Amino acid sequence: MGVSRTHLRVIGFLLCLSSGIALAEERLPTHFWRQPLAPQGEAPRTWSTEERSLAPESCGGCHSDKLEEWRTSFHAKAFSPGLVGQLLTYDAGDSAACMECHAPLAEQRQAFEAARRRAETEPGAGHGLADAGNSCGGCHLRGHRRFGPPQRETGAVGQSDASAPHGGVMRVPEFEKSEFCAACHQFPQSQAINGKPLENTLVEWKQSPAARSGTTCQSCHMPERKHLWRGIHDPDMVRSGLTPEFVAEHATARFRLTSTRIGHAFPTYVTPKVMMKGLALDEAGEPVPRSEVSHVIQRQVESVDGDWIERSDTRLLPGQSAMLEIAWPKSGRVKFWLEIYPDDFYHQHVYSNLLRELAADSAAAKLIAEADRTAQGSHFTLFETTVQRP
Repeated sequence: MGVSRTHLRVIGFLLCLSSGIALAEERLPTHFWRQPLAPQGEAPRTWSTEERSLAPESCGGCHSDKLEEWRTSFHAKAFSPGLVGQLLTYDAGDSAACMECHAPLAEQRQAFEAARRRAETEPGAGHGLADAGNSCGGCHLRGHRRFGPPQRETGAVGQSDASAPHGGVMRVPEFEKSEFCAACHQFPQSQAINGKPLENTLVEWKQSPAARSGTTCQSCHMPERKHLWRGIHDPDMVRSGLTPEFVAEHATARFRLTSTRIGHAFPTYVTPKVMMKGLALDEAGEPVPRSEVSHVIQRQVESVDGDWIERSDTRLLPGQSAMLEIAWPKSGRVKFWLEIYPDDFYHQHVYSNLLRELAADSAAAKLIAEADRTAQGSHFTLFETTVQRP
């Protein structure tokens, strides 16, 4: 599928901020986000099994709160049935490109390809370390050296006590900057459709009031350094970024939706669809037939003869509003609400196309069918309100 084959190429140069890996450094090494990530190599033989391990559960031995937070996140679900189902239709090269963000460690790619060779590809089959998705090592581990943010209480940066577990940690300020997230959440301009990359989040943020006020990606998606990364799938997160207004005027009822606390376009990626909806109610409070009106907030892209085109882009930039209006019915009552379809593009295009192409009894088809059920179940509704004519 076109999007999956191309959209996970990483901009390696964005975080090339220093050179070398000298212990005195207080910045990321130049190759930190150079993709594909290099293998970790051999850990010091004096380290314990837990120190040598790349599994997130081993990190959780000391960082149990972070492990439990991560387990609830989409980073932990990055190596999902939908992804694996697509990978099974790719060769190793295309699979590796997708895994640069979904399971970025070289050891994860090796684990998946080993499972593929063993034909362990059915739903529920284990893929070893690959199943951890975007886990601790993807952001914190290079060459068995640990990297992390400045010390919480003091703001100290640099190398911590090397005699500590796993050789201590190199603390660098880049972990608190929005640019750190760009490796997976800012696609290159070479993949632009109508001048805009499929995911353009860092650029959108740089142009927003959030950037000017110093509100970073981490401020909203990792509050108090929690490893949660809530986004479009989370009703509370979506609700917190939007302000709905319901206005009863003489002739019409209006629903205005404003992006007030989101530091990028809403939604930032092409996969979700958001719909403002309204309808008239009769005297019994039932919907009046054929009275429903709607406004779609979405970036719609489509592949036509192998080329990607943009059909429309009605997303809200920070501070922008969308309006929905409906004339009063005889009852003088109108209902408004907001519908969120976080995985609309996958359900409507990616998975539906694959299910038509794949043999129904294949491992890939079974995984895609599972993913499609999950995608359909991700829909939710916000701001449901009945407005009365004055």
